This record gives sequence, C-alpha cells and structure tokens, in this order.
Amino acid sequence: MKKQIKTFLLSQYGWLSIISSLLLAILVVMSQILQNASQFAESYSTLLFIAFSGIILLVIFLVKTLLKLHWQYRNNVAGIKLTVRLTIIISAMLGIPLTIVFYFSMSFVHQGIDQWFDVKTETALSNAVKLVQTSLDDQTRRKLNNTQQVLKRHQEDLIHAPILTLNKIGEQLNAREISLYSSDGQLIAYNSQENIGILPTAPAPRLFQQIRKRLTYAAIETQPGVNSQHQFIHIILPVNDLLNNKLYALQVIFPIPDQLSQLATTVQVASGQYQELSYLRNPLKTSFTVILTLVFLLTLISALLFTIRTIENIIRPIRTLAEGTKEVSKGNYTLTMPIESHDEMGQLIQSFNDMIQQIAKARNEIKFGQQQAEMQKLYLQAIIKNLNSGVLTFDNHMRLKTLNDATNRILNTDLFSQVGNEVDVILNQPEYHPLNTFFEQVFPLFRKDAKPWSQQLSYDDVSDRKMLLVHGSTLPSLDQGMSGYVIVIEDITKIIKAQLHAAWNDVAQRLAHEIKNPLTPIQLSAERLNYKLSSKLEGADHQLLKRMTATIIEQVLAMQNLVDAFNEYADTPELELSQINLNDLVRDVVHMYKDPSANWRVVAEVDSQCPIISADPNKLRQLLHNLIKNGLEACEAKPQGLVRVITQNMNDHQIQLSVCDNGEGITENIKNWIFEPYATGKPKGTGLGLPIVKKIVDEHQGQIQVESSPETGTCFIIQLPKTQ
Repeated sequence: MKKQIKTFLLSQYGWLSIISSLLLAILVVMSQILQNASQFAESYSTLLFIAFSGIILLVIFLVKTLLKLHWQYRNNVAGIKLTVRLTIIISAMLGIPLTIVFYFSMSFVHQGIDQWFDVKTETALSNAVKLVQTSLDDQTRRKLNNTQQVLKRHQEDLIHAPILTLNKIGEQLNAREISLYSSDGQLIAYNSQENIGILPTAPAPRLFQQIRKRLTYAAIETQPGVNSQHQFIHIILPVNDLLNNKLYALQVIFPIPDQLSQLATTVQVASGQYQELSYLRNPLKTSFTVILTLVFLLTLISALLFTIRTIENIIRPIRTLAEGTKEVSKGNYTLTMPIESHDEMGQLIQSFNDMIQQIAKARNEIKFGQQQAEMQKLYLQAIIKNLNSGVLTFDNHMRLKTLNDATNRILNTDLFSQVGNEVDVILNQPEYHPLNTFFEQVFPLFRKDAKPWSQQLSYDDVSDRKMLLVHGSTLPSLDQGMSGYVIVIEDITKIIKAQLHAAWNDVAQRLAHEIKNPLTPIQLSAERLNYKLSSKLEGADHQLLKRMTATIIEQVLAMQNLVDAFNEYADTPELELSQINLNDLVRDVVHMYKDPSANWRVVAEVDSQCPIISADPNKLRQLLHNLIKNGLEACEAKPQGLVRVITQNMNDHQIQLSVCDNGEGITENIKNWIFEPYATGKPKGTGLGLPIVKKIVDEHQGQIQVESSPETGTCFIIQLPKTQ
C-alpha cells in the first residue's frame, strides 16, 4: 500500500517537485552571489538564464494545464465545473497574499539598497579618506622640511664625503633608506637600516627629469617588492655642486607607522568598496528585483500547478462517480468503478459499486419476470394473430386496446393506428365510416345482456357485402368487476355463398329439367300449325296466324336460352387447363365484335410483357363474351360506346385482365349483390351472366372486383395466377 502511494505521488508531483526545487536552489545561489560583487559577473548570467528557462518551462506547463481545463469545460467533462471553481478560489487565496508579500519585499529591498548609499555614510567615508590623507600629507611635509634642513647643514660634506655624510644624515632623519644619485641616475652612495647589501630601487626616470629642473619630490608610495599594504614616504631633493657645476639627487625613504598605515589602508579599501557598490547600485536593484520576481513567479506557478493537480486528484473520484452515474442511467449495470484510495471517497465508490450490483440483481429479476410475462403475451398474441377469426378488445371507456390481422382483413380496414382511441373518435374519421353500421349493431348487444352472445350480421365494406358471425363478451377485472369488452368476428361469407350456390345449382338443375321437356313439343306444334293452316287462311287471318306462331317460337327460343343458361350455371365440369397466350385469346374474342357500322367499338389493349399462363381457354372465352356483352348493353345509350379489354403483367405470380366500358355505371347498392344468381337490373337479363363469370374466376383461383362511377363507367378487374 505504501509503495502504491509513493508511486502515485511520484507520478503526480515528481517532475513538478524536481523542477521547483532546482529553481529554488538556483535562486538561493543567485542571492548569495549578489552579496559578493567580485563573483557577480562570473556565474550570475548563467544561473539567470537557467532560472528564466525553468520559469518559462513552468509557464508552458501551466498554459498546457489551463488549456486542458478549458477543453474539458467546453466539452462538459464530469467534475470540471467543480475543479474550475476550486482552482479559482484557491488560486485567489494563494495569489493575493503572494502578490502583497512580493510588493512589500520589493519595497523593502529597494529601500535597503538606498540606505546602503545614504549621504551621511558617503560623507563620513569621504571625510575619513580626507583625514587620513591630510595626516599623511602633514607627515610628508614635516619629513620634507627636516630633510631640507639637514641637507643644508651637510651639503658640502655630502659632496666631498658622501658615504659618511649619508650615515650621519640617516641617523639624524631616522630614515629607513637614504641614497645619493648623480643627475644621470648613477648611484653614488647608499645607506639603509634594513636589507643591508641589497641595492636600492632607483627612482623613476621622470623623477630625474624633475631633479634636473631642480624641483623637489615628496609623496607616499608603496614600497616595491613589498606587500601592497605597506606604504612609505618617498622624498627626492636636488643637491648642487657649485664648484664642479654638478647636480646630484638625494633620495630619502621614511617608513609610515604600521597603525597609521593599516588605518589608511582600511579607509582606502572601504572607500573603494563603497565606490564599487555605488557604481553597482542600479544593477543591484535590478538583480534583486529579478530574483524576487523569479521567486514570486516560481512560488505562484508552482502553487497553481500543485493546486490544480491536487484538486484534480481530489475531484477524480467524484468524476468517476459522475461518469458511472451516466453509464447507469444508460442502462449499463455491469460497471465496476475502480477504487484508487481507501479514505472516505474510496468507501463512497465501494458503496456505489455495491448499489450498482444490487440494482443489477433487482433489474435481472424484474427483467426475467418481464420476459416471462412477455413470452406469455407473445404466446397469446401468436395464437390470436394466427386465428382466422378477428379479435377486438376495448376498455370500459370504449377505447380500442388490441386487435389482430384477421380483424383488418375481415373488416377491410386498418385499425392498428387507432389503438388507444375511443370508438367515437375512430368512427368520426372518414376512412372508418363503413364501420358505423357494424358497431351500431354490436354495442347495443353488450348493453342488452352482460352474458356472452352471438349474432349473425351483414357488413358492407367498400367493395363487397360480407356475412359475419360475431361473438361478444365482457372482460372480468381483478376486483370481480368489468374491465372491458372482447369481440370475436368470423367471416362466414364463403360458407353462406357456398350454401346459396349449392341451392341455386339444385334449383337450376330442376328448372332446366322441368322447362326443357315441354319446350320442343311446343315449338314443333307451333311450326306444324303454321304449316297446316297458312295455306287455308288468307288476309288478316293469315297474318295473325303467322304473327302468333312466330311469337310462340320466339318465346320458346328465349326459354331455351334460359334453360341453356341454367344448365351452364349448374354444370361444373373440371377445368381443361393448357398453356395459352392471353393476349392472343383477347385479340381473337375482340375480333368477333368488329362491326364498322355499329355505334360502339370493342378494342384490345394488351401488355407485351404478359407471359404464357395456365388456364382453360373455353372458360376464359365465355368469361370475355359475358363481360363484353354486359359492357355493350351498358353503352347502348351512348352515341359512341366503347368497351376496352386490357391485359397487364402485375408481378411474378399474377396477371390482370380488365373489361371496362364508358356506360353510366352502376350504383353502390347493385355492386353489393351483382355477382349473386338471378339478380339483375336489366329488363331482359337472366341474372346468370356475372355469376357465371364469378364462378369461372373462382375456378381459376382468381379474384374479381368492380370499380364504377357515372363519369367513367364500369370496370371489371380480374386477377389470375400465372400457374394453376
């Protein structure tokens, strides 16, 4: 655990601690360098460059960190707002005091440097230098006066006996060293209290030039070859030899007392250091300002970086929790949040993980229960969906709750989009108006008796009339009350039609048999009467006989046609299927109706893509003749009657055959029973033509429907399979 904490701290704060510590050490060294002016110019510039580079590196890290925070804030990263808020607060708490300390530190440093160069200090040092110099000058003048006086007393002796005289003069003056030189710099005599046997240092050539001008030289100098701190009084006097017209130079060196020499040296050194510091006054201010600024920036930037990193580490568990909460809200219950610490935040994350596990467990149990319920629901829906009977359920407020596909198929509508709507709202919509009569017959049965009931109803949709067997019952609720209604609908139209068809077949067979037998004798008797009596009658009687027998024969033929129609409707021979070209068959039938003198036309409009189909050609010819005859009869009142026979390739499995006229059309009421036997709207119609057409279509496993309007006429549309 301790190793993990150590590794975490190094990864989070290691590089920042190293850079900050290194910069702090460099700034400490720079402050120490400023206290020693002799080393100021040697290493200060290098350290200053390193310090500036380190500060710039920290600034880059800070800018990068702030840009990262800005990007996270713009992208609304979890926890970023709290991070920014805490960063601003803590930065203000650190930055304001640091700025105040920096300001007063700069003021104190500048005031301290200014105090170093106070006017009183400078005046005192100047006066001390002048005092020491005045003391030395006074002593030099005394030594010069003494030397001149002694030289006057011994000048003659010095020229004639220089060595002995130098010894006397040296003893009288108490000089450390005395020597006599010629005007051209030759040493004549020398006497020294120290370093006997060592020749004196000759005066500088410029001094001999001064002697030749008979000028005196007196000054304080540093003894050659000796410690620079040891000074002496150097006097050179001209000596005239009037007899020989020669000029000599007497050099006398007096020692300065050690106490006075040290005092003079100290004052001079202090004055020199003061002048040096005075020269560096502004650079020192600048340097201290730079160092304090660097320390301020180092402290502020490091504090900001440490603060941001620390806040991010504190906020990281909160951010983790926020991200985990988002994932849980999305339905991800397999999430496990990592625990990075064992403090209160770690306990919080552990509690969060436990909560997620409990939620996941509860969710799985609920999901399992829902799956079971859904499976039962799907099982029940599958049963209802595959029922051939339609099923409708309603709640107590007559809102539609469920239905199956068979309901839409039987009622020829689409009620799936109306689930949840009340029945009144549904019936108010124009496309559901045909359902009005159905529900008007059904709902009163619920109010009449709460027990299950059954009722046979007729239902007229947009294309056909259907016979329905409807069962109804109330739905019980958990509180033993009523929760709604259920309606089951069975389409028994085919059953009813099959029963009617069987009955009509039996009637047709009986009628054909009973009517056909007397028709031939009646026709033969009428023809025989006409034959026997026509030669015996004349005039009006003859015409009457002829007219009456013709009427009898005509009606017999009509009855014979009716009998043939009965036989045709009742007769159900098997189809004789063959591969036929429907287009050719249509052209052949249409060609039979070519009559240029007629006021009507029959035209064929065939689809060249119509393929070969499997069908009974004789049955299809009969179908076309019946429909064309109906179309021509419908166009009798039109000056330009038109019947169109159209073929169309629908898809891979079906073709479409349409017979359309431009007559006056048929009413909606007639459309509902137009294919029923013996139902006709024509004065001379038998009512068997269209039932025969419907029968042929059914035998071919096809479908037929009628579209009619007074403006466009009537169109019989037949869809036949390509293969049987």
